[in-house]
Amino acid sequence: MILKNEFLEVEITEYGASIVSIKIPDKTGKKVDVVLGYDDLTSYQKQDKYIGANIGRCCNRIADGLIKINGKQYKLNCNEGNNHLNGGTRGFDKKFWQGTKGDNTVSFRYLSKDGEENYPGNLNVNINYSLKKNSLVIHYQAVSDKDTVCNLTNNTYFNLNGQGDILDQEMQIFADYFTENNQEIIPTGKIISVENTPMDFRKPKKIKDNINSQYYQIKYADGFDNNWIVKNFNGRIKKAARVFSRKTGIELTVQTNLPVIQFYSGNHLNGAPNGKKNSPIKNHSGFCLECQYFPNAFANKNFKPPILHAGEVYDKTIKYKFKII
Repeated sequence: MILKNEFLEVEITEYGASIVSIKIPDKTGKKVDVVLGYDDLTSYQKQDKYIGANIGRCCNRIADGLIKINGKQYKLNCNEGNNHLNGGTRGFDKKFWQGTKGDNTVSFRYLSKDGEENYPGNLNVNINYSLKKNSLVIHYQAVSDKDTVCNLTNNTYFNLNGQGDILDQEMQIFADYFTENNQEIIPTGKIISVENTPMDFRKPKKIKDNINSQYYQIKYADGFDNNWIVKNFNGRIKKAARVFSRKTGIELTVQTNLPVIQFYSGNHLNGAPNGKKNSPIKNHSGFCLECQYFPNAFANKNFKPPILHAGEVYDKTIKYKFKII
């Protein structure tokens, strides 16, 4: 399904409700596809990097797959060693969603049944994509018939050059603090100031500047793969991150009403099938900026767990805004 206006052209597939392409003109007027993706369904089904997909019921990692709701413990399917990652063995990224095309919008629906991946409750999810001038807006809504977990995000890999690696692109994250990971890239509950660390992106800097740092958080992940806490978060839509390519003049700003953003610099993309037009996908071919709730919240008392109560409406937004400089 394709959404198109005078500036943006976006293709989305029903498999994973995934973003396949985002095409925009660069500073010379040449159209550039700024996201990783595939030309065929088989490649999406083979790849295990969550490229372009929507993630659920709970994105990121849950230590030992353990959650507790109303005093009852649930053991979720573990698909990354001893831990639950991005919804489990067959998360939302591996489901066919029911798509409906509207007037410059596409909506996708999926019913995640009670017990899927061992989550409680029947969860009805709707994802709406819409174009608003120079922005692609993703609006998530979900309702469950039991108290459950709901923490949804989009796992698109961006490359504002359209090809090659992302190391020269300039990253800015509007955050004074980030969450510490252990060696399994699972948050420990400790919140650390970015001050005087290579995790400080308050001013724009090239991704490559510190990606090979010996700082323990970067070494654990072979690059960047942490959550940054959105500055002055108040539940309203805030600017979370900004990225710029001097090569194409394309700027991406990410806005959200979710409290944290995971910056992942594509450290383990090697092994993915070749992408569109048989272009290779390698480490650092793309970066992710995944807006979400605090990950591994059930194991850390200072993080609010992403519990969605029965009948309550999950209502979250991620906005990708583009500009040519």
